[in-house]
Amino acid sequence: MKQQLTYDDIKRKVEQINKRIYDYEQPFFNTVDDILDESEGKHVTSVLTESLEKLLAQVNREIETIEKEINVTPTCQVGCAHCCYFPIIVTRLEVKLMLMYIAQQQKERKQVVLQQIRSYLHEHSSILNDIKMLDFRKDQEFKRKYKELALPCVFLNLETSKCMAYEVRPIPCRTYTNYVDVSVCEKEVLPKEPVSYEFLHRFYVQGMDEVIQEILEVVEDKELGFSYPADAGDVNYLPVLLQEELESLER
Repeated sequence: MKQQLTYDDIKRKVEQINKRIYDYEQPFFNTVDDILDESEGKHVTSVLTESLEKLLAQVNREIETIEKEINVTPTCQVGCAHCCYFPIIVTRLEVKLMLMYIAQQQKERKQVVLQQIRSYLHEHSSILNDIKMLDFRKDQEFKRKYKELALPCVFLNLETSKCMAYEVRPIPCRTYTNYVDVSVCEKEVLPKEPVSYEFLHRFYVQGMDEVIQEILEVVEDKELGFSYPADAGDVNYLPVLLQEELESLER
């Protein structure tokens, strides 16, 4: 049986990551090239949602490569949803693309996911008003305060403890990773996070920008339902932006 890593063990592993010499940009640009090479004949909305899914998947591949190099394995298991109560901060553009992705799914899945979102927004309307007042830019304790609200992610199926939008779950969902005793997530409101893969967000953004710039050469952003780059700079909590976007679509 593999020996359980400690927090200090992981900190030493992080030093290995920080010393790693690697071109992080190129794999993302290779993914963009593949997307654009295969885009001929496809509707631009399909290209956009495929880009979202594939570039997010590239984030996972980069994390897996690092894990293999430093010999660590996540202790997270299917059905464990502790990280699904952390604040997920995204851009309005990402939310619009996620909704675009959901709209392209088969009728049954689309209806189930949209009903999940609507029910969630109705059920948790009071707490959503509270988190709108929680300033993630200025309040250094915002993550702890959010977690203490016990608000599940809008896409978390509480019966199965699985994500209902797994393919396009945002960057924070992919970078909340535990490598130590899995019980730490249950015991602590805000477990220490010795490893951060948030630096990969920049390369994902650069990749999406390249795809969008190519698309905007032939189609105006307003025809696609978003404003670029304005929506890419509008940042907030995932459920808050979903609420605003659904209300806008249903007016």
